[in-house]
Amino acid sequence: MNTTRVGSLLGLAAIAGLVGYLAEALLVRLGQPQFIPPITLGVALEFIGVIIPAMAWPIRKLTRAGDDAPKPAGVDPFYATRVLLLAKAGALTGAVLVGVALGIVIFVATRVVLAATPLTFTLITVIGGVTLSVGGVLAERWCQIPPVDGDGGAAEADPA
Repeated sequence: MNTTRVGSLLGLAAIAGLVGYLAEALLVRLGQPQFIPPITLGVALEFIGVIIPAMAWPIRKLTRAGDDAPKPAGVDPFYATRVLLLAKAGALTGAVLVGVALGIVIFVATRVVLAATPLTFTLITVIGGVTLSVGGVLAERWCQIPPVDGDGGAAEADPA
């Protein structure tokens, strides 16, 4: 599995932002109520964005043990795989939710009458999505095993 690139996350957020803006404009144009994410969404995203790196921390400690430290028995590969997949899913989901929420923020901010509550709730969702994306990318990096050369030591990373 390839690592998640920040550029692809930004592109995904940009596309989702356009979709979020157009969906809000379509809802208002059709006379429907505007979608405002609940505050619990942003809080839940922030919570999950903190939990994912916390789950990856034991894997990081085991894979980054120094030469002087006693070597542990090893990493449970099933646990590491689950955390890695959760981290990748969190990064992608966070990017989509950041994009949609930013699209809603732009739509709300460009209205003639600015309502503070929808703007506040949506900004909390943006912060939660950023936390989830950053936490997912960080946990994904922590789940990588450093390359090992033939002598048993950590090899230098390839520049290519």
